[in-house]
Amino acid sequence: MRFNRDDPKTWGCFRPLIIAHDVGRSRDRSTAVIGGLAPFDPNLIGIQEAHELPQGLYGSPRASELAKIDRRYNCADLIVADLSNDPSYAEVMHETFGARVIGLQISRHGDGMNFERRPVKHTAMLVYTVGRSYLLEFYHSLLQSGQVRIVDGPTTRHAYEQLMALETEVRESGIVYRCPPGQHDDLGVSCAMLAWAARHPYLRYWVHTAFASRSPRRPPPQISPLGWT
Repeated sequence: MRFNRDDPKTWGCFRPLIIAHDVGRSRDRSTAVIGGLAPFDPNLIGIQEAHELPQGLYGSPRASELAKIDRRYNCADLIVADLSNDPSYAEVMHETFGARVIGLQISRHGDGMNFERRPVKHTAMLVYTVGRSYLLEFYHSLLQSGQVRIVDGPTTRHAYEQLMALETEVRESGIVYRCPPGQHDDLGVSCAMLAWAARHPYLRYWVHTAFASRSPRRPPPQISPLGWT
């Protein structure tokens, strides 16, 4: 396939590869959006594909469904997971994916710079707080400035349609984005989560921490008995 700067399918890889995982409530679908930074231009974000997971999955079954997508990429990706509706899901995600998971708490306020270390097993997961409006406006600004490239497909088009359908309400605290009755924004929010992670100043730290355990350790130097007197 011939290289095309505007088509992430032709890029070959992402540096790094990111899976954004929005966790739906009982009537919503959880999602997985895959993409990351372009290997030739760190200022360009690509979204390669988007998936809606089967409805009615919770906890381990939901994480297992995400793991099927993860294995297609050789488990070599960073996973950004929405933990807003189910704090206990952090344990399940850590059990399934280990240190590759970065948690996100989507709330009314926050720019995604403040975090907590949420205990999981014998370690802790970084969980960042970000405002929903901030997340969507940040993604919109990247789209407007041409810093995002999206592979055209039914699910990615659906994600774009979800964002276009959002209703806005201006309050003293800022703009609030609402879904029209009977509609959802899970895919669109997942795209915004991926873009947020790809632009986060701590991205390199997350990647280093996530894959440090995979780096081969150098064996200790062999001490020759001839060196002793």
